[in-house]
Amino acid sequence: MLRRFSESESRMRQKECVVIGAGLAGLAAAYRLVLNHCKVTVLEARDRLGGRVLTHRFLEAPGLNCELGGEWIGKNHTEMRKLCHAMRLNPEPHQYANSFWDEVTPAQLIPPGKWCMSAEANEIWERFAAKFKAYGLKRWKEMDKIDWWTQLKLLGFSREDLLRRDLMDSTDFGETIRMNSAYTAATEYLSSKGETVDDSDEMDFKVPGGNTRLVDALARRIGSKNIRTEQAVIAIRQKSGGVTVEVESSDCPVSADYCVCAIPAHCLLDIDWGQRPPKEKLEAAKQLQYARITKTAVLCSHRFWPRPREGGFSVCTNLASDFCFDSTYGQRGAKRILCSYAVGDKADDIASSPPDKLKYWIVEDVAHAHGLSWSQDKSIATALAIEQEAWQADRFTRGAYAFYRPGQWFTVMPALRKRFGRVLFAGEHIAEWQGFMEGAVVTGYKAADAILKS
Repeated sequence: MLRRFSESESRMRQKECVVIGAGLAGLAAAYRLVLNHCKVTVLEARDRLGGRVLTHRFLEAPGLNCELGGEWIGKNHTEMRKLCHAMRLNPEPHQYANSFWDEVTPAQLIPPGKWCMSAEANEIWERFAAKFKAYGLKRWKEMDKIDWWTQLKLLGFSREDLLRRDLMDSTDFGETIRMNSAYTAATEYLSSKGETVDDSDEMDFKVPGGNTRLVDALARRIGSKNIRTEQAVIAIRQKSGGVTVEVESSDCPVSADYCVCAIPAHCLLDIDWGQRPPKEKLEAAKQLQYARITKTAVLCSHRFWPRPREGGFSVCTNLASDFCFDSTYGQRGAKRILCSYAVGDKADDIASSPPDKLKYWIVEDVAHAHGLSWSQDKSIATALAIEQEAWQADRFTRGAYAFYRPGQWFTVMPALRKRFGRVLFAGEHIAEWQGFMEGAVVTGYKAADAILKS
């Protein structure tokens, strides 16, 4: 719950804070601090706010919006939902029907929340979920040593189910499930009690009008005068009673009582920490990998894909276009936006493809998945425009979100989460809801609360 300190408490606790990074984690921390009467300065290296939240509107269809960055809010994402309500941006239902295409059999739409694999795999999963609630720290650490593909194979999943699970789950982790920790994967879908966390992969709600509206609302509450863009931090110094942050191309460092550092882990390596750097944290930052994800939005003249009975349209393919979905589900207008969400090697492949050809390839992949031929059927939509964001090529983040490989959750994560003197840290990479906007907001709140209680 978002606690507001009393006025007398606030006067006693009033502090000056500098927040590095104006993504959701940094903005959430700054909002919490401002709400409790702290003086806050937010420094952002980009020329815009939001970090990995990026809503796009095509000039050819300004009434429609799509997300090139963070997208969904899960029904279990309580802080994100509360924050949206506080900003009067009530999230709207936004679940998807699933389908799979193997280039042989036309894809069949499966309603949101329904099991997508064989009945045998379902029985195996139910037994695993029941056992998982009895696991303790020792067993979790053992699971963390192996990858998710191996874990599912040991449970008894068939190769066909494994391949389908890889197609579906890799969109959650940003790389193939042969590379990510079995423990982190299991906690993505199961709580520590063995209950299903969410049967729609936390793709339940979206901010009406786009997630950038939430970013803008937070910025208004923080105050534009307190936020500075194009401020790349190059050094952090600590002395008794305060922190000094140096910015590139500026002779005026920012001094404060505390600092919240809300930037991707590997960006910590770009900062000069002085004679006594946080060695354990920096070593952990070297080890943490970030997922390769390329989101490609294609504006289509009209919808040509099937309309599910429940939810929006989506299809997982084994082609470079990977996971494709209707970005404009629930929005009005004849034109539609089809989005390709490519991960891992596919993300690099699709990012290097010629845009003029790529927009037609994506349309054709979705058409073929449902037994249509774009080259023969002229009723299939025309690809009007294309916009792409390859997060692995973004110079500020160098990846979409943190990707924990086997053996890293219980070693790398604690080092990255630990505070360093008067510098506290936030970001999805140190969250229980890792990889989600929820995780960014929760860690931002925790950093702010630690300062308020100091």
